[in-house]
Amino acid sequence: MKSNDYIRFLTEETIKYMNLSSEEKKERKQKKKQSSHQLYSNKWLGVIPFSVQSWYRKRKNSRN
Repeated sequence: MKSNDYIRFLTEETIKYMNLSSEEKKERKQKKKQSSHQLYSNKWLGVIPFSVQSWYRKRKNSRN
């Protein structure tokens, strides 16, 4: 993408956002908050906590 196209895209998106009403902006923010709900450890540390937790559970269940 050329820089001219990128600037045009950014300008269009900015204008679209500025033309939204305050209610629509609030709705957008609420939808974004609801859809981006993730565990704190997974968000900041990636897959590592999940894999350790899975390994631990698997090991714990195999002992019983």
